[in-house]
Amino acid sequence: MTEKFWRILINLVAVLGLLFIGLSLTGCGEGIPKGIKQKAKNIPATIKTAADSIAQEQKKYKKLTGSAPFKPIAPFAKKENWPDKFVSANQMLDRATDLFKKDLEPLLKKNKPESVPQIQKQIHRITRVIHDARVLSQAPAMRFKNISHAIANADQFSSDAKNRTQKIHAIVGRLQSDLFTKALADFPDNKAGINARLAPFLDVDRQSGTHLKIVDKQYRLLKAGSNTDYAAFTDSGMAIAKNLEETKKLSETTQQEIGQLYLSYTKVLKDMKVNYQVTIKRESWNENSDFYDPAFTSFTREVPPDVFDALTADNIDSIGEIKAGYSGSRFSSRVGNTWNKLGITPGENWPSGRRHNAASFWVEDAKETYFHKYVLETDGKTRETDWQKVDESFYDANLEFLGMAILAKPLGTFEKDRLTQASPPGMAYVGNSQYGEWKENESGDRFWSWYGRYAFFSHLFFFPPYYYGYNSWHGWHNNYRHKKPYFGKTKKGFQKFGTNGTVVRQSPKFQNSTFAKSGGFKSQVSSVRGAGAGLRGGGPKGKGK
Repeated sequence: MTEKFWRILINLVAVLGLLFIGLSLTGCGEGIPKGIKQKAKNIPATIKTAADSIAQEQKKYKKLTGSAPFKPIAPFAKKENWPDKFVSANQMLDRATDLFKKDLEPLLKKNKPESVPQIQKQIHRITRVIHDARVLSQAPAMRFKNISHAIANADQFSSDAKNRTQKIHAIVGRLQSDLFTKALADFPDNKAGINARLAPFLDVDRQSGTHLKIVDKQYRLLKAGSNTDYAAFTDSGMAIAKNLEETKKLSETTQQEIGQLYLSYTKVLKDMKVNYQVTIKRESWNENSDFYDPAFTSFTREVPPDVFDALTADNIDSIGEIKAGYSGSRFSSRVGNTWNKLGITPGENWPSGRRHNAASFWVEDAKETYFHKYVLETDGKTRETDWQKVDESFYDANLEFLGMAILAKPLGTFEKDRLTQASPPGMAYVGNSQYGEWKENESGDRFWSWYGRYAFFSHLFFFPPYYYGYNSWHGWHNNYRHKKPYFGKTKKGFQKFGTNGTVVRQSPKFQNSTFAKSGGFKSQVSSVRGAGAGLRGGGPKGKGK
């Protein structure tokens, strides 16, 4: 029996096994999974249970209206039309029934597995309507409970409203006088953003003061035995309690946000590489035996891009073989000299004691792993990272940006306003008085002069040191900032920054980079936009992954 026969037989058995497992998992026929189908079919019963619950709530409410505690609250129940809540709740259940009959039941009858996402969506939709109906039917009882509690505990209720309002005012006052005043003094250029975060505190302070006036007025009327708006008394007191909780939470998040203004960082792409790895599988056997007793061995190797390309070509099946012969076994490569670059000895780890004299080699797996190396600047201090693994889409998206800042957050900006469009290193800081100042050279041209701790931006990748001119910065600030990557131009019109820019191409630091040594600069393109594949410098074409 030949090697080909046995391999076909093994593949056939594997396919039949997978088919059997698939049938075992899905059952004899395809359709909607039993659990989902049952959940959908239970909806009418759920609607019936909800209807019974609403009826019980309505019955309890009717009994409540005849009680003595309800008498002082009756005018507000009438004004707010509490009985209508039950009518609306039942109407919502009618809608749930219509949704089931029109939108869900037809899908169940079709019993198509591809309808499962739509069925789940309808189940969620109808269940939500049923839930809202039940909550609405409980509203009169809850409303009665809240107002009754406020009346019965009017002294404490009024006192709590006053104390809570004072706490809100104290929190807002402290934030305004300390946190916000300092931030506005430190970062006047971001006045709009800072005031936008102060505004909610001023609003809640003002609203709480208004609510407290209502509580005080109704409390005095209550104590005087005059006609009291218990609903307004209750609602305003509860609103103040809610405002205090929200103010506390907002205070925590806002302090964290204002703290962001004092953080500064830049992430510069210094180097990038792709590791290419293949796993070669060897199957060996005894060609002279009728008994099939194979042995399998795997060899994993990192390879150059050209070897990866050759081994993952579409027309490659077997890459090598060992044939038995009268004078002994002989190895032959089916990929030419590419085999020699793998560093695999054909007889390596050969099975002992089994008299194998033939073998076949093929590519079992092939993968590309992508890496970046960065220069990270934080508050004027820099450090270089080790190689960091990134996904393929991120690698491709940043192929044009070698030597550029792919992320920057200047002082005085919030995290949500950080710059994610690539720009020359430090460009995001130019024009910000926290980092330097504009000066004029002998020709009268304005350039950006960095303060000491940020002066490294002038010679990060440049020799001699490079200074950003006003016109270059102005063009970036008005036309590119937060909009699109900025590559700049030389006086002759060539691209200045980025992978295809003159700065990187002429920099000794980048000529010695892993990217350069792997051929990353060899591919010349007329426009860097859409040139991701071309920049790989003869790398793999994405086959075999």
